[in-house]
Parts: sequence; C-alpha cells; structure tokens
Amino acid sequence: MQSGLAQAKLRIRETLDAHPELTIILDATGNPSSRLRGRFIAQEGDFIKVQVSTALGQGLLVSIAGEIDTGSGREPLLGKYRVASSKIAGIGKYQVELTPASVTEEASPKTPPSSDEPDYYQVLQVSRTADVETIRRIFHVLAQRYHPDNRETGNQDKFRQVVEAHSVLSDPEKRAAHDVFLAGEDKVRYKIFESLENTEGVQAEVRKRQGILRLLYAKRLTDTQQPSMRGRDFVEMLACPLEHLEFALWMLREQRFIYRSDSNHFEITAQGVEAFEADQKDYGKKALIALPAPAQSA
Repeated sequence: MQSGLAQAKLRIRETLDAHPELTIILDATGNPSSRLRGRFIAQEGDFIKVQVSTALGQGLLVSIAGEIDTGSGREPLLGKYRVASSKIAGIGKYQVELTPASVTEEASPKTPPSSDEPDYYQVLQVSRTADVETIRRIFHVLAQRYHPDNRETGNQDKFRQVVEAHSVLSDPEKRAAHDVFLAGEDKVRYKIFESLENTEGVQAEVRKRQGILRLLYAKRLTDTQQPSMRGRDFVEMLACPLEHLEFALWMLREQRFIYRSDSNHFEITAQGVEAFEADQKDYGKKALIALPAPAQSA
C-alpha cells in the first residue's frame, strides 16, 4: 500500500502542468520570508541542487513542493530535505545542495490532495499569503461560530471544513502541497481559451477583458495588501500570450476599470469592481473567487 507521501507525489503528477519552480518552506510561521521560490538546477543521486535568493544554513531542515525536470521527464517533488551546502552563485543568488531527511525526521504521512479537495484558504476566508498567526486567529473565530454546540450559528459540515482547513494550512508541508494543487486548479479555472485559434474576433476580445477583470477582482478581494498583478500573471492564468491581451488592457485602462502603475503592475479600480459585479447576473449565487499568491523571483 502506498504511503501518504507517495500518493501525494502521484497526485501532483496527475494535476499539475510542469514548471521549474519549487516552493521551499523554511519554517511553520507562514511569514513571507519563510516561503522561498527556488529554481531546480540538477539532481545527482539523492541530492538535488536548487538556486534561491538567500543563503541557507547548513543542516537546516526544509520542506519542498513542486516539480523538477529529470531529463527523462518531469517528476513531482514533495518532502523534507536537509541543507548539505549553500554557496554564492552571483549577486543575490545562492546554489543550495539538499539531501532527503532521514526516515526518523519525516513527519507522519500526509493525506494527498484529491480532485474534490476544497480551497482551504477560501474555507477560512484568508489570503493565500496569510501567516500562521492570522490563520490561527481566524480559525478560532470560525470554529466558535460553526461549532455544533452553538445553537444560533452551529453547522457541523462547516465546522468540519474549518478544522480540516486549519490542519492543512498550519502544517508547512501540507500547506506547500495544497498550494501546488491549487496552482494547477487555478490554471483550469481561469483559462479563457482552449486553443490560440480562438483568440481572435470581437467575442474573443470581450472574453479577454472579462478574464482580466475577474482576475484583478479576485486579487483585490483575497489579497488586499498586494492587490496588483503583472502582465505575466495574466499570461499564465488566462493561457493567452501577452501580445494578444494588449488591446484588452488598453480598453480597460481607457474605461478606467483598471490602473497601471509605473512598475507595470495592474490593479482593478472601484469603477472596475462595479462593472464586474454588474456583469455577474447570478453574482450572489456564485462561489467565492480565489487566486494563488503572486510568484516570487528566485
């Protein structure tokens, strides 16, 4: 029978488009500084080499989730590793060699994400960049609200979901695996065209503008501290080249539905929020929108 870790690896393989970035979790605090983006370089036996933007101390135990290119194909990577060495590789770049943690260091097997697994950030109504303290605080509020003993607002199903969400998001390895799973789900959820052949014409332009507004609305709703998105975020989430989105972005700026900063980041305006909501005929019945945290450069 497969272990929970083996099943989680299989699940990642089945649900994700391959990408060269890894999520490296330094500790369980949930602070932005504890979650790094690393670029896979090579694998030699049990050792893997990655490039990160900060030096990591030798012997440090980290959790890793993502995919790597082994040469013969892309393989999911999920587990705990020890830092064997960390060497400077340029300005703001460090090459880190990692070795799998021993069996005794591994945590108990983790339950793999399933296709019907909910977005646990959405369950707790927190940003995907929320730290552990925020998650803990919101959990206690919702747990009291939905506890079956609460005669006014008790709800056994919601209470169970809240408990599950807290269990996953308060564990760094489970959270990393959940983040990777959501990234794959988001690519399917926000994709507006099945092929590039469908990206031309008036109706296609309307869909592009709706897709951009939907993304920016979701970003503003779920991440008020960092509500902006970059052009490459649109490319990745909408599965449409940036060159094909230029007209839609121009039109939305002219309508004052979005704002473009000097650093080429885009945000939805109050006028854009009103336009998006007015376009949602069944807005009150729709599920909450969720969006992954913005990518960080390694």
